This record gives sequence, C-alpha cells and structure tokens, in this order.
Amino acid sequence: MTPPLHGLRIVELGTMIAVPAATQLLASYGAQVIKVEDTGIGDPLRFYGSQRNGMSGWFANVNSGKRSIAIELKVEAGKALLWQLLASADVLIEGFRPGVMEKLGFGYQAVNTRLPNLIYCSSSGFGDSGPYAQEGAYDPLIQALTGWAGAQLMDQVPTLIRGMVADKVGAWNNAQSIMAAIIRRERTGESSHIVNSMLDGNLAFNWPDLMMHCTLQDHEGVDHRPNLLQTYRLYNARDGFVSLAVGTDKQWQAMCETLEKPDMAFDPRFVSGAQRAINIVDWYNTMDAMVATLDVEEVVAKLKAADVPVAPVYLPDEVAADPQVQAAGLVQTSQHPQLGAYQHTRSRSAVMGSDIELQPAPSQGEHSLMLLEELGYSAESIEGLIAEGAVQAS
Repeated sequence: MTPPLHGLRIVELGTMIAVPAATQLLASYGAQVIKVEDTGIGDPLRFYGSQRNGMSGWFANVNSGKRSIAIELKVEAGKALLWQLLASADVLIEGFRPGVMEKLGFGYQAVNTRLPNLIYCSSSGFGDSGPYAQEGAYDPLIQALTGWAGAQLMDQVPTLIRGMVADKVGAWNNAQSIMAAIIRRERTGESSHIVNSMLDGNLAFNWPDLMMHCTLQDHEGVDHRPNLLQTYRLYNARDGFVSLAVGTDKQWQAMCETLEKPDMAFDPRFVSGAQRAINIVDWYNTMDAMVATLDVEEVVAKLKAADVPVAPVYLPDEVAADPQVQAAGLVQTSQHPQLGAYQHTRSRSAVMGSDIELQPAPSQGEHSLMLLEELGYSAESIEGLIAEGAVQAS
C-alpha cells in the first residue's frame, strides 16, 4: 500500500529536535525529506549521547528517512542551490531565530514571492514577537515556563521531566501544522506561513490538564476539586515498582479482594470515589502497603486477572522486551552503516497499513553529490561548487 505522504517533498533547515523530529515523523509517513546542513559541524545532535563512529543513536532516531546535503548559505552559489531545492519542494521548515532567514535572503516574503505554492514553516522557541523572541529556547527552560516542571512536585519542589518533552511536543506541533497546511493547499490552493513556537505548542499541550484549575475564571460557585495529577505516584512492590490506575469502585473492590484485603473496600475513607479523593494520600499509602510484600510479576498477574489496571515500571532498557511491544512489532532493529545494529520504533505509516523501512540517518552531506546530479549539475559544476566551499560532500 502506498504510504500516505508518498510524493511529498520537504526541505529541512534545522538542528537538534523540534525541526528534525518533525520531519522524521513526516518521513515515516512516506514524505521525502532533504536535510540541508551547514558546511561546519552540521547538526550537533550527532554528538549527543551514546554514539559510534561519529553518530549518536539520538540523531539516528530523529533523522532516519532523510537525505543530507551540506550547503554554505553565505555564498551566492550556495543560495542559488537552495533556491533550486525549494523550487522542487512542497514544504520548507526552518528552525532559526526570527530574522535569520531574512538575513540569508530566504525569509517568508522573499520565498513566497518567488514560490507562492510552497508551504513555509517557521519553528522557533518563542515566536516572532515579544520580549523573548530573540532568546534561545532549550527544553528545561520551556518545561519551566509551561507548567511541566511546576506540575512535577516532589515534596513541594518542582522537578524536570527527564526527557526532551518540550522539544518533542514542539516537533509534533510542527508536523501537525504542516499536515493541516497540506490539506488546506489541496482543498483551496492556498499556501501557508506557519509560525510555531515551543512556548505556544507546550502551553496548548499542557493547558487542559496541568492548568485545569486556571481555566474557570469566575471563582464564585466553582467547585475546585483536587488535581489528581499532583498526587500521581508509583507503588513499591517487593522487587520493583508497579503503576496502578484504580479509578472506579468496582476496580477498587476487585483489588481488595484479589490482594486479600476485603475489608479495605468498605473502609469509610475509601468506600466511594468522592471519599478516596478526599483521603487520597491515605488511599495511595494503603495501596502501597497492599503490594509491598509481593513481587512485581505476582502483583501484575493477579490484578490483570481481576481486570484492575496495572503495569510494571520498566527501566528504559527493559521497554522493548514487553510482550505487547514485541507482539505489535513496535520496536524494530535495523542495520546502519555507521552505527551497526540499532533499535528504533516502527514507521508511523504502519498504522495506516503501509509500514515502510526508512533509509538510515545520513552523515553530514552524504547525499550532496546525488542531489546535485538530480538537479542537473554537471560533474565539472559540482567540482567547482565543492572547490569554492559552497557545498560539502562526505
């Protein structure tokens, strides 16, 4: 079956997460992505975390399915080459601070005048206006500003989520916006200038739950109930931790019966959902005590059999071995010319019946020669571009 974005061509000018992860997501639906890198170090994400032969696993997972060309955009020959790439594309996504693309000669107005059908996505930390617009955005800063950290209270101390959640939300927001722009262009013929920021995307993502108590502004008559998210916790079994999501009276009663604590189901503090919410700390401590003498495997097996929502808490290197993950083929192993065998998640097009195998993440400028040839450059012209530093080929 043909992948849903087959034939869509995207030019990416971005590094790290918010832009590259967005285009990788679109590549996993079948889009063709050309990653335009500079002729210096290229995308620095190659050097973050576990790596082999100059490429990190992190980079490999957000850049698979792409071809890389290294261009020096400060010289006229490099600019001309980028114009040719854009003329063949459907989408341009860039991740510079506001004003940088204009200085390079590729701001939205210049591109739209020359290529009015091209969808243009600008992705930055704080958008193109406001007091933070020219500041650099980093995941911990966006977590601090958008409620992520403030909602993760440990003994009333805010903490950061130990994952690039803000960057990844920004990436998925970029991908969704591009998809919406593609649909609009198909239906109306109109192109789009998407102006996304990590601040905007993460606020929209977090507002429904993390800021639920900020939604109702007229406080008269409002029943502000405890935000259960603030008391989220895991439960310590004998040899590890489990996660429980006991939400109904039936589930609570089943847990008490299964773990041989039937009287607890009728404890006045826990007899109904309303009472459990009022006494939530005592309730959580009670559940913790109920699983404390059992192994994780036993807790999970017994509660699953009783239809009580439960899951083991995995360390990162245990996730891929989960039986559901394996049965659904959600994590796969491929060969990479630099990395060797590496694990990655399946392509997103699989959910639409067209699972595709993405080509390995590229080295810097790996496809420079191939793309130049596709654009019609002769061998002599290519040698000239390389000699004057307009292009770098690995």
